[in-house]
Amino acid sequence: MFIVRYSEIGLKGNKTRRMMEKTLMENIISSLPENFNLKYKKSDGRIYLYSDDSIFLELLPRIFGIKSFSQAREYTFSSIDDIVSKCVEHYSKYVSGKSFAIRATRKGTHNFTSKELEIAVGDALYNLSSGVNLENPEAPLFIEVRDKNFYTFTEKIDGPGGLPLRSEGSAISLFSGGIDSPVATYMVMKRGMAADILFCSLAHPSDTIYMLKSARNLLVKYSKGYNGNIFIMDGTSLITEIVNNPSQKYANLIFKELLYRYAEVLCRKYNYDAIVTGESIGQVSSQIPKNLKSLSMDIRMPIFRPLIGFDKEETISYSRSKGLYMEESVGEFCSLFSKNPGINTDYKDLKRELDNFPVESNLHEITVIKMDQIDSYIDSVQGSRIDRIPENSVIIDLRLPAEFEKWHIPDSVNMDLKSLNSLIETGDKSKNYFFYCKKGLNSAYASSIMISNGFKSYYSTEKDLKKEYALNN
Repeated sequence: MFIVRYSEIGLKGNKTRRMMEKTLMENIISSLPENFNLKYKKSDGRIYLYSDDSIFLELLPRIFGIKSFSQAREYTFSSIDDIVSKCVEHYSKYVSGKSFAIRATRKGTHNFTSKELEIAVGDALYNLSSGVNLENPEAPLFIEVRDKNFYTFTEKIDGPGGLPLRSEGSAISLFSGGIDSPVATYMVMKRGMAADILFCSLAHPSDTIYMLKSARNLLVKYSKGYNGNIFIMDGTSLITEIVNNPSQKYANLIFKELLYRYAEVLCRKYNYDAIVTGESIGQVSSQIPKNLKSLSMDIRMPIFRPLIGFDKEETISYSRSKGLYMEESVGEFCSLFSKNPGINTDYKDLKRELDNFPVESNLHEITVIKMDQIDSYIDSVQGSRIDRIPENSVIIDLRLPAEFEKWHIPDSVNMDLKSLNSLIETGDKSKNYFFYCKKGLNSAYASSIMISNGFKSYYSTEKDLKKEYALNN
């Protein structure tokens, strides 16, 4: 059997506590295979699961609301001698030749104290051990006494803590698939909010696939009890309009404001309680406090920013500790807006520029999938990222001229995204068009535009090509 413990739920009022206990139990059951017959009971800050299936060792550390859990044995007793006898019977080999310690807790009315129980069991096992070590025992033994039952176990395994998913409403998370947005989404999920995802694709399907892999890494692990929605939007028309208008001010802020506005539309349509972002103060130009203020002025839904005080190293560390960090990434959208970013932008100035970019004409829905459809959707969408340059290729380097001069693939041509329209007009559809850039997002975008215009196109990154080029030269 397993003992599941919670802490924060137990601090709630009776009605709220019962509701959260019910939600927590529903989340545990929904994580199990179909037709899994689980017996359980709830009692005083504990949930007792009557199964020894090892699946719980994998599931319970990922279910929000669980502070810790233990694989345990359950017994009934009528005297302290019964407890001592069972501990000797089942744990003599466990303590043999090792340092040990007894940790006892008790709830109910008994004719012994927790300390007296620890001494009685310790005396019975002492001669089999190498001695008592209360600070760092090799073989700790825990005993929990609850009225006429007692439970024994040898370790407490940490859960994620927090509140049960779905117990504190729902949110729509602006999700890039980079490092920040999965951590921000995790943090509101930990506080009990069910989180759906809004992703704006700038180079579908390539960047969509990377986002879905990041989303899967988060949701398969932690979205126990909730099969939410992933909204995938097409933002290429917006990017094309911005790229073709180099005098456009505040491109980085326009993009983000339109995402806020579309998220607000979804909030009203699906009754979300908040918008979640991975922003932190000053991390990039759009996250300067004055810019965040201007971006938020027209949004009437709460915007939660769990990472607002984190620096990048703290976010990366947190991401790694929760198993969210992805080594492979297509890059962040801001690399497309590196020129003329808005800095300390007044609300009235941003609003004037935004009038030319209504949500309806610049963001279009590609699809909505459920979280449990991620794998099938990835399988159905073929990306165009490859590691080797195909024969009969026009090779196009989208990096800055200074980077091109320092190193480039032989016979490649250096150009920027503004030249795409000219390339489409003069291109040869019998050839392959191979793009590369520093992190992959610009090249993925260019490749997707070429494909949508009937060309055969592929993309890669500077890092991958340098690796491949070094191996073959």
